[in-house]
Amino acid sequence: FKKIIALLIAVLTVVGVFAVPATVSAEEVDETEEPIVARMYLGHKPRNYNMSGHTWIYIENLTNHDIQVGAFTVKKGKGVSTGTYGTQINDGKGLYYNVEAWRYKNSDPESYYYLYKDLTQSQLEKVSSRILMAGTWSYILNCGYYALGIWNCVPGKTIMFLVWPFLTQVQMLMDPDCSTGFPMIKPKKTDCYKQIGTGNQAYLIQVDPTNPKEVKEDATTAPAN
Repeated sequence: FKKIIALLIAVLTVVGVFAVPATVSAEEVDETEEPIVARMYLGHKPRNYNMSGHTWIYIENLTNHDIQVGAFTVKKGKGVSTGTYGTQINDGKGLYYNVEAWRYKNSDPESYYYLYKDLTQSQLEKVSSRILMAGTWSYILNCGYYALGIWNCVPGKTIMFLVWPFLTQVQMLMDPDCSTGFPMIKPKKTDCYKQIGTGNQAYLIQVDPTNPKEVKEDATTAPAN
């Protein structure tokens, strides 16, 4: 196992030259003097085959008022998950809200990993704007492309996008602050949405969050990924 990890670290070192790290300006650093309004989690749930998994963003409202996350309004004390899907969703490729929170609400908290950053209002607005421009999915520009693009757009820990979800997991596990099972809301099935359009034209439509592949395999089991 140690040899495998060492090999992966070597791969990350070599391939890292192709990844574009987040750049932090002096203005962005000064934003940290603002009050914290939200906490952003980078979540990753691995699968046991094909170096696969799913990576997403979850944002928790730490204020006593509503905040805006992309096209979704988060009530005080609540949160929202956002992530892109391609093949394992009923409503087509795109950006979805609360699908992860719904799918994983009964999962063992130890089954997924996370890192987090606290956000000021300015940083939250930047994150929200980036979310509004998202919606692309392909086998290359996959869920990790979306999640790490959002994660890296504000100061703090940087995780390189290296296409394979497993390499996101390895980088996260190399961080001493990586932990398991952050608490997400437990939305109803009717609280799950897909973003249509981008920017100021973006809006949400209600969707079916079930994983069609898993439903076919076992219609009685709640989706795990």
